[in-house]
Amino acid sequence: MTRLGYRARLAVWHAMVLAVILALSAYGLDWMVRRIVFDQFDAALLHAGESVAAEIAEEGPTSPIHVAPVKSSRHLLWSFRPIIQVAEEGGKLVTLIGAHRPLPIDPVITDKALRGKVVFKTQPTGDSNATRIITLRATHEGTRYAVQVAHPLDELWVLLGHIRLVVIAASVTILAAILWTDILLTRRALRPIDAIVERARRLSESTLAERLPHPDEPGELARLVETLNAMLMRLHDSFEAQRRFTSDAAHELRSPLTRLRTEIEVAMRRPREADEYRNLMSNTLEEIQRLGELTENLLALARLDAGEGRDVPAVATTLDSVVDATVVRFNAVADARGVRLAVATSSAIMVRAMPAVVDVVLANVVDNAVKFSEPGGVVRVQTAVAASHAVITVVDAGPGIPSEELPRVFERFFRGRAPRARGAPGVGLGLAIVKTLVERQHGCVEIDSKPHGGTTVTIRLPLARAMTAAEESA
Repeated sequence: MTRLGYRARLAVWHAMVLAVILALSAYGLDWMVRRIVFDQFDAALLHAGESVAAEIAEEGPTSPIHVAPVKSSRHLLWSFRPIIQVAEEGGKLVTLIGAHRPLPIDPVITDKALRGKVVFKTQPTGDSNATRIITLRATHEGTRYAVQVAHPLDELWVLLGHIRLVVIAASVTILAAILWTDILLTRRALRPIDAIVERARRLSESTLAERLPHPDEPGELARLVETLNAMLMRLHDSFEAQRRFTSDAAHELRSPLTRLRTEIEVAMRRPREADEYRNLMSNTLEEIQRLGELTENLLALARLDAGEGRDVPAVATTLDSVVDATVVRFNAVADARGVRLAVATSSAIMVRAMPAVVDVVLANVVDNAVKFSEPGGVVRVQTAVAASHAVITVVDAGPGIPSEELPRVFERFFRGRAPRARGAPGVGLGLAIVKTLVERQHGCVEIDSKPHGGTTVTIRLPLARAMTAAEESA
């Protein structure tokens, strides 16, 4: 069975709810009208019975009996021709008007009436489906009589049937009118959604810059459109970043491959001496190492983008031991460039982070600091505690970063003018990896730099004792 759409389900549910409400309303109205009509009918019988009893009290049961007309405010919607029967206390029939056969006399009801009670009863008779009978007492010269006034209910049932049909027809008409109005209003209300769906169907990777049509009035639909447009903007930015990443990666891979091809083609043009081949192989090895580093960085970023390691739980790590091990590993590189590494750590700082992640982050930052520091400069690595975070600060003695380049230093493949002018190795992926890894550990990284004033990189990682609350909130 085909699943109904939202509009059809809404109409069906609304129709069911309305049908139940109208059915209950019709039942209640039918019961109320029935009660009012029967009360009116009983009032007419009582009025007729009291007028008969009054005539008997004045002139006796054998005098001509005339039923007083019903008051206009209580006038029924059918002809009122009652049956009148008067019986003595012993049960002897005295008067019968309006029928060929006497009404059945119930001794129990007659006894109640003779004791002054007014008794109503509905009972079947031979001439109609049912007859409504009122029995009351009349007295003349000390003799008590039982007065019965009856009227068949045939016309009353017909009247109630007509009223019931009118109520049902009105309910069905109201239901149909409301449903038709519902369909029109729902179609009009969902017209903006249809426009949004139509526009969304035309969107593709190349048209993500387009936005869904915004409704004119504020409300839930407007908030939905704003949310979807914000999502489209994020998707557009993500695709643009992916395009730039692919283009930059292809460019970075093409350059060393071109140089490798050129070197090999030159070497193969004529025979050469062993030293020349050795220099060629050395240059080729450098390009291969560059390609290897680039490939490793690209694989690392691809794994991070795919969410690898996101679910690996962080552990309490002694920060000083990781910092010391990383700095020791770079001492040889720093000495080769004539740069001194100075470390100032605080003991017993525990962070909630994976040791391997801290090592990769610090290695990238220290490598950049050593790479861009002038010979004879000092790279300072310090650790401290600030509020609920551990702070790692790496300060170099390099040329600094221009202010207009600072916002882009964490972009993939971005390299400033100074590194390119100096021919510094690297492809501009290190800081992008650093930022992603630090944020995965619920930390942050900042860079402050001034031209010709060195660069300061500040890494903040949550302390082990403060990480539990942060993880719970996340």
